[in-house]
Amino acid sequence: MRVGQFKYFQSGAKVFLTGVLLISSAIFLNGQSKTSTIEKQIILLENSTEGPLWVKTTLIESGVLKTPKYNFTSEFDAEKLEDNIKGIFYEGLPFKGKPTKVFSWYGVPENLTKDDKVPAVVLVHGGGGTAFIDWVKEWTNRGYIAIAIALEGQIPGEKIEVGNGKKQYQTFAYSGPKRQGFFEDVVVEKLEDQWFFHAVADVMLATSLLKSLPNVDQNKIGITGISWGGILTNVITGVDNRYAFSIPVYGCGYLQETPNYSNLLGQLSKAQQTFYLNTWEPSLYVPLQKQPTLFVNGTNDFHFTMNSFTKTYEASPNEKYLSIGYNMKHGHQAGWAPESIYSFAEYMTNNGTAPELPNLIQNKNKKLLYQYQGKVDKAYLYYTTDTGDWGKDSYQWIESTADVSGTSKTISAKLPENAVAYFINVINSEGRMYSSPMKKVDGNRP
Repeated sequence: MRVGQFKYFQSGAKVFLTGVLLISSAIFLNGQSKTSTIEKQIILLENSTEGPLWVKTTLIESGVLKTPKYNFTSEFDAEKLEDNIKGIFYEGLPFKGKPTKVFSWYGVPENLTKDDKVPAVVLVHGGGGTAFIDWVKEWTNRGYIAIAIALEGQIPGEKIEVGNGKKQYQTFAYSGPKRQGFFEDVVVEKLEDQWFFHAVADVMLATSLLKSLPNVDQNKIGITGISWGGILTNVITGVDNRYAFSIPVYGCGYLQETPNYSNLLGQLSKAQQTFYLNTWEPSLYVPLQKQPTLFVNGTNDFHFTMNSFTKTYEASPNEKYLSIGYNMKHGHQAGWAPESIYSFAEYMTNNGTAPELPNLIQNKNKKLLYQYQGKVDKAYLYYTTDTGDWGKDSYQWIESTADVSGTSKTISAKLPENAVAYFINVINSEGRMYSSPMKKVDGNRP
């Protein structure tokens, strides 16, 4: 009989596993048994300089779960018309030994009283973005408190010339780091001075700030991010389980399997590639998540292709849903436009309508039969005849109408002979659209 007794403890960023292994063996001598117990002390040291556990430990030790110091500001009121949205600065983590502050737009629903408790959402922008007032308005108009964070030290105002005809958002004396391409600062900078680490920390600090505010329902704080913000959302929710829901838009994991990011990854040094794959790749974090998630993307997104997006969805161990827009454009406004985003948030925080998730129950001779719950007015089958190169310009999905039976709550469709991958979308009159996961056709794959 073997009994393992293990005890975990942490010291700084190092995690030790100490185990006492008891082995009992029966030794038979002259027909009699004699028990000999061998006790061994086994000490295992886990690598402490890479991986999600190291990142999480470093973040927590830096104080991201504590309420940061903050102050509301009227300095940028000329940039807005709404009285229910305010500018706010809060303290970020030090960058190369210097203090930082983070600007955000903070909004509340109109006519909110001091005794009201309402859900809240953290808004995480993508590349080329900033803290968007219109994004905050989209949520406050629906009854949520919202905070949109500027993740590269930006402040409101017109973009300024920076040379070579390029423009960028203005920064200020307390700005933290800017994103350096695709993880170009890893290894070059220590973890605490990498942009991605600061971006993760800024979002977690904003969440801690929200939890301290009197009108916020602490148990109903969600997070949504677009593009790079979606990448961040997938990572953050793997180390922070305070969110009631998560909605990553476009951004996913397995980026090394997308045409665009695999190319960018290949331009890094071997040490940087290893660091990214072992420490920051979102697919490391998705299996660690606890919250329900709605994954949103477009069929032909160049940055986050359907192969990696689907694998990310499949890696999630929790309640999960999909919304895949046919030829959905890539951008911030396009990324916060889908009605399913807000319907899903209502479902998770205010007992709203459950997502109409289509479930494949039969696939026989390329005849597909799905079952669904709720209300579905239309359904479409989408298929592609080529998955050899997810990034090529001619790559396309073909749309065909599926048959909806409101009586049996089923959807039927015929898959063409040359289809190699497919999924369906279900839509109702209120604008909600949910999707089945993409599946590949055995025997037809390139």
